[in-house]
Amino acid sequence: MKRTTIFITIAATMLVLASCAKHDFFDEDTITGKVGPEAYWEVGSAVVTAGNSMDFTAQYYSSVTQIDHSEVWYDIVETLEKSVTCPWTATFTYTLSSNVSEQKRVSQMIQKYPHAEDMWSKELHAYVLKDAFPVSGTLAAFEWKQPTVFDSTKMVQYFGDTYMADFKEAVHQKMQFADYRKMYIGMGKLEDFRQYTDSTEDKNQGEGVYVYHFPKDSEGKEIVPYAIDSIWATIGFAELIENTANGYYDVEYKRSYALNALLRVYDVRGIYGRTVSKHIDIN
Repeated sequence: MKRTTIFITIAATMLVLASCAKHDFFDEDTITGKVGPEAYWEVGSAVVTAGNSMDFTAQYYSSVTQIDHSEVWYDIVETLEKSVTCPWTATFTYTLSSNVSEQKRVSQMIQKYPHAEDMWSKELHAYVLKDAFPVSGTLAAFEWKQPTVFDSTKMVQYFGDTYMADFKEAVHQKMQFADYRKMYIGMGKLEDFRQYTDSTEDKNQGEGVYVYHFPKDSEGKEIVPYAIDSIWATIGFAELIENTANGYYDVEYKRSYALNALLRVYDVRGIYGRTVSKHIDIN
């Protein structure tokens, strides 16, 4: 008899727990301390245009006390995408690119929504809130991509004071004979490149096949002629990234924003429950 009683008690307890778990279908976050309202929401889209509003539908309830109001909160994440390419090289392709995202504003309250008893849905056994929250027009995405006219002021503003000099030096460190030849002839910097070259027969490729290169020192190391280096000093950053074949400068800069939004539902004690966060891109 005692065993049967124990079994029934355990079974009843498990049934109550299962029932609670089934009813608690909103936020899965662990709640410590005082229990706040339960809340769930869906937003209208994963993308919003800056200056517009984002629609949402929320459901919430409290099994403890009365609801007071709701609030939408979100943070702002900024993403900077940068890419610069030098199209003049022959032995290597030099592209310097980066993609960095960082939080530009911590989560803040954006808009407050009053609560009313007539929002109760008998069918859903929860209060239903259908509304929207604003997105600032200052968060519109911006792009400076493959301009046909170079702007050094924008380069400094978007890439930094030393970027152009650092980029040119990085390309210079990688330059070889074939790169100088392609670049100087292509840019019209030098009509007769042969006067600065030497040649060596490459028997691996066949009799009478010569490889052209800069003159070598006693140790067999190529030495870039002074005249060639002097010409390099006259080449500006804009020339290095000018894609003459396509008529633009090979630089791209894009700034975009996204927000992580959630809904807080407060009860009359000031305790709140929150929904899961929604990531929304801004265009």
